[in-house]
Amino acid sequence: MKESAMTTPTISLLAGGGFRVRQDDLEGVGTTLPDALTALSAAIAARYDMEKGDEIAAAEDARRQADILANDRFIRGGQLQHSVLTAMAIGLI
Repeated sequence: MKESAMTTPTISLLAGGGFRVRQDDLEGVGTTLPDALTALSAAIAARYDMEKGDEIAAAEDARRQADILANDRFIRGGQLQHSVLTAMAIGLI
């Protein structure tokens, strides 16, 4: 969801009866206004859960990549070789 100022909810009367409450790109529909507001609240909660799930998945991917970099034997060997060559270059070995 893009960062922007929240708009005022819009309440519409439906031709067949009932209400529609719209907030930005989310909406809730119900036979009564409280039902429509409850549906809108559920839509907002679902959007939040989805976005939170995306953030958790991204954090898990980053953790896996860090774990691979820390434990991959070829990468660790390259780091060791670099450390030894650096120590030789500055005269520590």
